[in-house]
Amino acid sequence: MNTLLWILLGLIALWMALRFLPAGADRHRPLVELIALIDLLAVPLLAILVCALVIQAWPQSALAMIELTLVTLWRLQYRFHLPSPMGSGHKDGLLDTKNQADADADIPGSHQSNRDITDPALSLKVMTLNCRYGKADAQSILEQVQSQNVDILALQEVNSTLLTRLRKAGMRQTMPYLVEGPQTQNDNGGRNALFSRREPMWSQPAGLDLEASAVPIMLLHTQAGTIRLASVHPKSPQRGARQWGLGIERLALLNSEKLAAAPDMESPAFTIIMGDCNANLHHPTFRAMLESGRLCDASLSLSRGMHPTFPHCQALLPPLIEIDHILVSQGIRITSMKVMKIPHTDHCGLLAQLRL
Repeated sequence: MNTLLWILLGLIALWMALRFLPAGADRHRPLVELIALIDLLAVPLLAILVCALVIQAWPQSALAMIELTLVTLWRLQYRFHLPSPMGSGHKDGLLDTKNQADADADIPGSHQSNRDITDPALSLKVMTLNCRYGKADAQSILEQVQSQNVDILALQEVNSTLLTRLRKAGMRQTMPYLVEGPQTQNDNGGRNALFSRREPMWSQPAGLDLEASAVPIMLLHTQAGTIRLASVHPKSPQRGARQWGLGIERLALLNSEKLAAAPDMESPAFTIIMGDCNANLHHPTFRAMLESGRLCDASLSLSRGMHPTFPHCQALLPPLIEIDHILVSQGIRITSMKVMKIPHTDHCGLLAQLRL
């Protein structure tokens, strides 16, 4: 039994070590899937710890406790701004909300000194949902949009049938402005779409060169500055791990001044990227993208725990991993966030209240 415990603990240690691969080295299967499941290692580690204590295998108990502590610290990052536990934290592109005011002052065009944070015009509610090949229930989506007063809705895996059902349900009366990505041979289960209550000052159906579903983009004018919004769905690793990694890497360009827009427009002051990223913060490629793109993960920055979104099913099993994300540039404060359950899709939606 002692030998078996050593073998299991060694395998789990190697599994956990995948988190520290160089960015780009995780573009291989099954590494992508194994890294995504690191948070779930707490379950076997707890079982091993109990077993080791019962048989008084003290060295194995100590190692199990160390590994369990590391996994717990990674999870606690979502609730407290802990010191970086071996490879996560601010240097991965994550903004501590305690420093938000200082970050705001550095954003060109943010006019922080003239802004009243209680002004509702500077508040934005956004929602994102993977619609599972267009099967998501259109009426439920509309009800959530209306009851939660959503300003911007980002959808992934959309098809013409779902858009028709949304139109018949009355979505265009609630959110009259739509920009959808064109259908391409690289569609990742469907197209991406952006709905808005407010009229965009500019939009583009395919704003990023990505070997996956086209990325629709819109620009909104606010008192705090222009916001760039995007609905994204990088290639899932099952359709190609290399394309998965390259797609995630290119998401950083959405917060770049080099991203194409109307020639007479200034670079947006803020960026909000929403969608099914097919990755979590354990993936080195995803963390590197946040750092290079100067982006923050809203769930982590809020410090109120994780927001698992996948898989969503009708059984008793809750969502286990957080692969859907709302990513924001510096200068945006996340004030609330919650998971939304929509029938007939395998992802939960995410709803966030943002303050500019």
